[in-house]
Amino acid sequence: MIKNEYTKTLLLSPVYPGEPLSEILHRENVDIHFPCGGNHTCGKCKVVVEGELSEISPSENALLSEEDRKNGIRLACFVRAMGDVKIHLSKALSSQILTHGTVTLTTNEPLMASGHFGVAVDIGTTTVVCKLYDSLGTELAVSSELNRQKQFGADVISRINYGMLHNNEVISRSIVEQIEEMLQVVSDKANILRNQITHAVVTGNTTMLHFFSGLDPKSIGFAPFTPVSLFNTYHTDILSGIEVYIPPCVSAYVGADLVCCILSSNMMEKKDKALIVDIGTNGEMALLSDGDLHCCSTAAGPAFEGAGISHGSVASTGAISHVNYDAQTGLVMYETIEDAPPKGICGSGVVDAIAMLYDTGAMLPNGRLEIDGNPLAAMMQENDEVEFVFPDTSIAITQGDIRKIQLAKAAIYAGIITLSEACEISTDELDVIYLCGGFGSFINLSAAETIGLIPKDSKSRTVALGNAALMGASMLLLDSTARNKIRRISDECQYIELSGHDGFMDNYVDSMMFWDLDID
Repeated sequence: MIKNEYTKTLLLSPVYPGEPLSEILHRENVDIHFPCGGNHTCGKCKVVVEGELSEISPSENALLSEEDRKNGIRLACFVRAMGDVKIHLSKALSSQILTHGTVTLTTNEPLMASGHFGVAVDIGTTTVVCKLYDSLGTELAVSSELNRQKQFGADVISRINYGMLHNNEVISRSIVEQIEEMLQVVSDKANILRNQITHAVVTGNTTMLHFFSGLDPKSIGFAPFTPVSLFNTYHTDILSGIEVYIPPCVSAYVGADLVCCILSSNMMEKKDKALIVDIGTNGEMALLSDGDLHCCSTAAGPAFEGAGISHGSVASTGAISHVNYDAQTGLVMYETIEDAPPKGICGSGVVDAIAMLYDTGAMLPNGRLEIDGNPLAAMMQENDEVEFVFPDTSIAITQGDIRKIQLAKAAIYAGIITLSEACEISTDELDVIYLCGGFGSFINLSAAETIGLIPKDSKSRTVALGNAALMGASMLLLDSTARNKIRRISDECQYIELSGHDGFMDNYVDSMMFWDLDID
């Protein structure tokens, strides 16, 4: 067993013989990623474990490589602890989490009184960011982490299902405890007392806000998708000693995070025909044309954030983040986060890689990988399926990965086209396209065009806003006029429900191709 990469060992005991290891890890707050929510489908909850363990089942065995088995790796969602076990944990990896945006903040009647402090918090499905301000609007400290709820699933539906099968309390407690710890971190960084933080604005998608506030999100997971609350509410019983303002959501799948993005973009105050897109597990977007604001949400899934991709990773140390093919030398060049040895590939790297495969003829417009007759042939392999393998690594983009990205990007693009049809404009008429969030800020726009994620010939009109949701929350914390504007945005936003929408389904099918998308 290779243990030199592991820096921490835990001794764990089951409550009863045969207890699933995943349940033990949840109980002990061990930070293991379960993208599928423990449903035995993704093969990502790999752990190095020894002790009295259940035998490997055929289903688990199919998700493990020969090297995995040789190194004592098991899948935590399959294995059961028959007695005491020993688990080896790798050194925590730093993550590339976006903590800033492009907004210039102003202070006008902040929520907190003079001499007190407030925080803006963005609860993303994948990451959590907490930013501390004084009453003059000075940024004092920031803390960012991966969302610990990832152990309950990579997307909101997986987490809702986990809560239904087990209980919501453990999911809610994990995010509240995480934010409490982050509050202490920013307090320590700024050399203030934790009890001097009196106010918070917490944004996120509708499901994340339900878990945070202790509401049951079950109704969000099923038609007619009716949330318990759309918020625009104040709470004094969630975070200790803090009055929390949760901004308004529009619907079950257009949350306060998109509303905050719209606020921080200032698009409502301009006369542009503007599209704003937050590309994540839920592709939330809005289009403003002639004063009318329409919004929708598409189920893109977590592929752009690395989940479900065979060698996918969140944007953390060692993840391949950018890829390029040099036609003169015939070399595939790639960058990893922090220039560390490659350990996986994150969303921006996947987009670059797929664009490269298409540009070199190694992938057809329909997404089929070609093993011969292209400059990358020496890097193409055929095992269970055709795959492209990065030079000097075992990291690959498989045919299955291509199909998952196809589904994800088609959902995003079809949403854009459906919005433009609702506003009776073409994407060529858009004056500006705003991209929000980490993925939107780090992707290569040329590659995004090539794979059909954003409209053709739009990169010159596309602006990355960074963490626009967090900046919108910061505006609400510091400026009373922003709190008036946010209500107007949520009230005026006309929501289009895409499930069962005939036009969307037609656009979705048409958007599957990786090239020559001309359906608007």
